[in-house]
Amino acid sequence: MDNTQKRLRLLEAYVVLSLLVLGVLAFTALAQTRQKFDEITVERLNVVEKNGQLVAVIANSDRMPDPVVGGKTFKTERPPGMIFYNGIGDECGGLVFGAATGENTRAGDKYGAYGGFSLDQYKQSQAIGLIYNDHSGSREVALKVWDRPETSQSEFIERNAAISKMPDGPEKEAARKSLRDSGFSPTRIFVGKNKEREAKVTLYDAKGNARINMIVDAAGVPRLDFLDESGKVTYSMPGNSKTNGQKDK
Repeated sequence: MDNTQKRLRLLEAYVVLSLLVLGVLAFTALAQTRQKFDEITVERLNVVEKNGQLVAVIANSDRMPDPVVGGKTFKTERPPGMIFYNGIGDECGGLVFGAATGENTRAGDKYGAYGGFSLDQYKQSQAIGLIYNDHSGSREVALKVWDRPETSQSEFIERNAAISKMPDGPEKEAARKSLRDSGFSPTRIFVGKNKEREAKVTLYDAKGNARINMIVDAAGVPRLDFLDESGKVTYSMPGNSKTNGQKDK
């Protein structure tokens, strides 16, 4: 009987000790999920859903993820920034930025700087974006809207990979042209300041031809131009504008 009581007391002590240990572990885990940091230094930060699916990534250039479209990735060099993902795991937009001097700029430039925030069309590339491009003071700052095809970008990636394996020759060049034509994505709207320091709004047709320009030039002179498919100004306001007959740049 004494042995039975001793065993029961040992069992009770074990249960109490186990509960205390579990309580401490649970409290520690809860405290860890609610930690506050004054400063964090990382090369990449992933934001995920409970199932582990990516929602957003902030990373440097070395750790930026490859683009994902239609569940498939493809290789490309990427600047640092933030990438967003939709509910099916495809990339759907992001923010990129950077600057360079010396050998890292194009010929003749003292510096190059850029930044962009874009949102992607479903299973395609960017459909709307805020763009900043600067080459030693020759800069463009604008909102742009692109007309993307309905075909998934993953299909174009697969076709391009197949074409790259073809032997050089007319057939390969014809296949490349067909791919470019089917993936044609013209700019449809430009609102911003161009490299000529004009405040400009341009509306393009489905072929990417500028058809309407609303401009205030660097000297502060306003005008409204209507253009044909070749870029020739067919009508301009005010009527005494000297731009009649000029082509859109």
